[in-house]
Amino acid sequence: MSPRLILIVAAVLAILAATYGVYHHGETAGSAKVEAKTEHRHTAAVADARTDERAAKDAAASIAKHVARADDLSTAALQTTIKDLRDALDAVPPAPAGAPVPAAPVDGLRDSLNAGIARANRAADAVP
Repeated sequence: MSPRLILIVAAVLAILAATYGVYHHGETAGSAKVEAKTEHRHTAAVADARTDERAAKDAAASIAKHVARADDLSTAALQTTIKDLRDALDAVPPAPAGAPVPAAPVDGLRDSLNAGIARANRAADAVP
């Protein structure tokens, strides 16, 4: 084999080795860069999701508090109305034995119902 041929083969092998080294180094560096970007995007997405989760939790707690307050107010208004109606009915004197049943106290019941409606309206206006 001639020395010239050996030199050409060696030069070709050196060029191939250098090309492979550059390609492999670029592939490794590119992969690391892509992984770093992906990790950064994932971290940012997780942080955004946690922020949204906290905001949703706060909103749900606020809604639950509002609903509980409205429920308490409506329960109190209902209990007051029922008490007023019972008091109005209890205020009717009993009929003597054999006498016809007296007329219902329509005016008193109407006034009591109107007062209950007014309380309910005020309570509804007070709920933010």
